[in-house]
Formats: sequence, structure tokens, C-alpha cells
Amino acid sequence: MGYFGNWFFVLFILSHGTVRAQVVNVEQTRLSTDTNAWTGKIDATLQYQNVNEKLTNAAARAIAQYKSNKYFVLALTEYGYSGDNIVEYLNNAMFHLRYGYRVGSNTRIEAFHQIQRNTIIGIAHRSLNGFGPRFRLYRDSLLRIHVGTVAMFEAERAIPGGPVETGVLNTDWRSSSYLNIQITQGMMEFSGTTYFQPLFHRPSDYRVSGQYSISIKVSKHLTLNQELTHYYDTDPPSSLTNRFLTYTMGMGYVF
Repeated sequence: MGYFGNWFFVLFILSHGTVRAQVVNVEQTRLSTDTNAWTGKIDATLQYQNVNEKLTNAAARAIAQYKSNKYFVLALTEYGYSGDNIVEYLNNAMFHLRYGYRVGSNTRIEAFHQIQRNTIIGIAHRSLNGFGPRFRLYRDSLLRIHVGTVAMFEAERAIPGGPVETGVLNTDWRSSSYLNIQITQGMMEFSGTTYFQPLFHRPSDYRVSGQYSISIKVSKHLTLNQELTHYYDTDPPSSLTNRFLTYTMGMGYVF
């Protein structure tokens, strides 16, 4: 099979159908580069199994990023699917667009727009618009540490079966604070981000989420990725679940 054939074989055996749960931790998708130009990355996993049922699991993520001394632009699209020709267990989609402007050597002001569907946590439709600062606390050749906080306006519709009436648009203001740590050592890169997101008028209604990934370069453009995601919501849009934990392994193509 050759070197890369062996990598793909290991990938499909170990990924065992796990797909992204779509907690959108944008810090994880920023591409670590000092180049002032457009860059991008595509991650994907795919599995088909035929045991007691024919099941297809797939996940994909596409990233395009532009960075200069003053400006930053990030566009991100994700999709996850799991099901057969009769039942859909998972069908999630998301688009995120972010714009940043540097106001100091370690400070950037960022604004974003995001739309999302996530059946795991009961979201038929969620739209987010946010604005706030991002600070770089530390940077050297090995370690980078960033923190940020934003105010975001949330508009959300729940899927059937939840405590919120289906079809009703619920709106609110929520804060989002995060800590991001990136470690780069040779061909390996670790990135971990933890978010805390309470409502402004009711802090007891909050979300805690995190995403932690390891990326290993296997060639100039190919990476082997492992990613762990957790999520907890004190007042979820659906009674289906208020927490989950997922693990994903896949390949990435950097361009």
C-alpha cells in the first residue's frame, strides 16, 4: 500500500464513525502561520459499514484564512452526517465568518457572524453575531497563549421534542470568554481552547465547551489530526441532551 496508503488505512480503522459534534471553537481553526497571505486547510473523515445495518458516517471542514499586519479574515464551513437510507442520526451544518483588525501589538478587535444547525443539541437554526477584543498574552517559537471575550446576539429555534416551543425564535445576549493555548514542536502541533458563555441577564444559564487537537505533519501538505470535544449547557434548547463528548481522527490538507 505504501507509506500514505498505510496512513489512510490506520485512519479509517481508528476513526470508527465518530463525527464532529459542531461545538464551534473557532480558535482551533485558526491556521498557525506568519505568512501575510491567503492560506487554507481541508479536513475530512468518511466511513461506511455494513454489519446489522448499512451506515455512513462523514465529517468535513474547510478553512480559508487571510492575515496581514493589520487585518485578519477567516471563513469556516463544517458538515457532519451519520445515517442510512431510512434514518438520519446526525445531520449538522455550520458557516462562520470572522473579521479582525489589529489595534496594538498584542490586541485585535474581532467581529463575526455564524449560522448553524446541530441536531445533537437540539438546534434547528442558530444565528450568532458578536464583537470583542482578543489578546495575545505570550508568544515564542514553542508556545502561544491568547485570551478573548465577546458580546454576541443569539437567535435560535429548537427542534421538536425540546422544552422550548418548536418554531419560536428565541433571542438573547450572551458573553463568550475563552483561553487558547498552542504548542508547536517539530512536526507536531497541539491546540486547546476552553469557552465559558453565560447569558448577561442570567449568569446561571451558561455553556462550557472545549476542543483540544493534535496535528502531525506527514508531508508538506498532509496532516494527521486527532480532536477531542466536550460541551455542557445548563439550559439546552432541546431535552435530547445537555452534554456530550466526542473524539475524531482524520486527515487534513493544507494549501
